[in-house]
Amino acid sequence: MLGIEDSIVPKSDFELANTIMYHTSLPRFAIFRILSGVEKKILLSNQDILDMIIKRIIYKLNEAKADAIRSYEVINGYEFDDKLIFEADSISEEMLEAEKKVYQSRESERRAVNKFYRVDSDGEYDFAENLDDDPNVLLYTKLKKGGFVIDTPYGNYSPDWAVVYKQANGEIKLYFIVETKFAKEWKDLTPVEQLKIKCGILHFRAVATTSSDKLKFDWVNSYENFKEKAGV
Repeated sequence: MLGIEDSIVPKSDFELANTIMYHTSLPRFAIFRILSGVEKKILLSNQDILDMIIKRIIYKLNEAKADAIRSYEVINGYEFDDKLIFEADSISEEMLEAEKKVYQSRESERRAVNKFYRVDSDGEYDFAENLDDDPNVLLYTKLKKGGFVIDTPYGNYSPDWAVVYKQANGEIKLYFIVETKFAKEWKDLTPVEQLKIKCGILHFRAVATTSSDKLKFDWVNSYENFKEKAGV
């Protein structure tokens, strides 16, 4: 009975290296070193197996890049497009009619930048309600998807909320931005989520050191968790 190795048409190391180099941008010498350590190299001639290995290499490369990031630098002259950042996401009629898909802020409280906010979960909906209920919240908004991005090895990262909050000592800080991962502990987040949050923290640390210490970034898993981190 033929095994999987018997049915494979072998590819040369040069062919394998070219394919891996095309998808990963690794130098050829590094790829040949990887190939030299593979016991059953014949399996890499199977396209499905090769594709799986390439995806694994890309994941490990991104993981190493993210883990190696120690700081961000602010580029002189760079400016945010605040109109794009604070613009509300588009909302359809179907969303308005669905339960907890759109949060309507309370105009009487005058805390929200926009009247309607598209939310991605019940947790986000409840978070917005709590923002309206909390007298220490001076201003808040949910950020437009893609309006504000942080560059990471895993691609652009778009956080969720901006909140101006009065702390217990009376000091006012801008939580720009709160990344919400409701009902999760840190250990429950995927490695990619953890590394993106790390990049966000380092990004805003760089911004804060060039402007003021009143700018904070963090992730939260509940409104109570946010209040703890906000110093209430």
